[in-house]
Amino acid sequence: MIRYKTLLVLFTTVFLFQSCKKSEDIKSEITINKDEAFAIGADKLLSESNQDFTTITWSTAKSAPATTHEVNGEVVNNKLYIFGGHDFKKRPNYWTTTKRAYVYDPAVNGWSAIADLPHLPNGPDFGGVANEGITNDGTFIYFAGGYISNTAGTGQVFGTKQVWKYDIALNSYSRLPDLPRALAVGQLKYLNGKLHYMGGADLSRNDVGVHYVLDINNVTAGWKTLASLINPVNQGGAVVFENKIYFMGGSHNHDKLAVVQKMLQVYDGVTNTWKQLADMNTGRDHISSSVVVKGNRILVLGGESAHNVFTKLVSAYSPATNTWTELNNLPVTRSGGAAAIINGNIYYTGGNFSNTNYKGTAVVNNNTITLSTLEDAFVRNGSFGSTNYGSDTTLIIKGSTVSNYTRFSFLKFSIGNITNVTSAKLRVYGYNTENTKAINVSCFGVTNNSWTESAITFNNAPTTFTSMLSSAAVNNSAKYIELDVTGFVKTQLAADKIVSLLVKDQANQNSTLQLNSKEALYNKPQLVIQ
Repeated sequence: MIRYKTLLVLFTTVFLFQSCKKSEDIKSEITINKDEAFAIGADKLLSESNQDFTTITWSTAKSAPATTHEVNGEVVNNKLYIFGGHDFKKRPNYWTTTKRAYVYDPAVNGWSAIADLPHLPNGPDFGGVANEGITNDGTFIYFAGGYISNTAGTGQVFGTKQVWKYDIALNSYSRLPDLPRALAVGQLKYLNGKLHYMGGADLSRNDVGVHYVLDINNVTAGWKTLASLINPVNQGGAVVFENKIYFMGGSHNHDKLAVVQKMLQVYDGVTNTWKQLADMNTGRDHISSSVVVKGNRILVLGGESAHNVFTKLVSAYSPATNTWTELNNLPVTRSGGAAAIINGNIYYTGGNFSNTNYKGTAVVNNNTITLSTLEDAFVRNGSFGSTNYGSDTTLIIKGSTVSNYTRFSFLKFSIGNITNVTSAKLRVYGYNTENTKAINVSCFGVTNNSWTESAITFNNAPTTFTSMLSSAAVNNSAKYIELDVTGFVKTQLAADKIVSLLVKDQANQNSTLQLNSKEALYNKPQLVIQ
């Protein structure tokens, strides 16, 4: 039997060694970034604390100084900065932009004016931008494209090449290299030292799927072209999560001709590819600045489900399970506002020419109980059929038609102290070690609980299972995977109060998946019961 080579993970100046058994069919060593290290994931584990909330209690904080629509904002150092949008002072006569900008500090629940936007053309009572792409790198805030004012301040131009940087410390702006073409209603995101501008529409308001990138450490090189969006849209929303860009919603065409989209597409900078994920339950546009990350979920607040059909919806996407959940609504319908997460609270400011600043507090279900495994182990077929792996720090899963390669993982939980079950989820942390494919794993109930982790092997493992309880995809990003086991847990609650589960690759997709066992230091298996 060949054992796993010691995995050395460098974390600042501390070296952590874990030794575990290695299969001979893993042909290359895997280099794991510290942010993705499945065995050193305390930061990820802590961020999960309010992941499963479904209720938000809404109140109001200090209103913004000015009403606006299609305003964009960014959070830096626990403060919300909002910029431009459409100028309420010129409505209803004109649709044009404003250059006003403000910062909200929740510590004092107050707003302050900051330097006006520099976009050209401008004058004493006009200028600024709306529908621009906006992002930040933790120090500076960046703007690209957008609708700008006409030279008289009485209308708008549907795109610009202008790119600007706002220096928070100096309260000033500086210009960066122009976009390759005049664009607006697209998305700008910062990822690994680069600015990514994606989608939107051109000066003629035609949808575009462009994807440009600017290295902010080498701006003189200008913008380069990367893989285009799968679905070219305008007025969509995007966010960076675990080193990938998630781009959702938007529409084809504009105004009365708008056809709102549900698609969620994700960009992988390593492979320069886009992939389609689960559609939103309800498509929305006008969400340019209202997509945020809270815990391990992506939230989409408000938007328009059709032209001038405003929504209250708050939708949560879980990358771990590729599923959408609807949370309780905003207090009112809103689109074109700016959302933020500050100190764990959810904010939604402006939109539809409002200046109300809504504040949401996530209500965690106090009835949630998280159980640790009593026992867990993987088993392996063929010449390894009598080998026990119960002391390993990992649970290996691989489906194969070739003898010696197949591995299943068993987990056992006690629910002796549980009196009622509304829902139950098995959560296991791991990733695909061999490639970037998303491998579906399936979970089954095990009706024989006599196995032990110190004795179980492939040859003596239980062979009687329920039908498949649920399945989930595992890719090359280390994260928690959730599998719904509610029905089986309810059955076992009425029986011996022991829950044994089997997780395997039923489709024999021939990729090795490595999950944390209860012997791992962090991110151990969980049974989450409500």
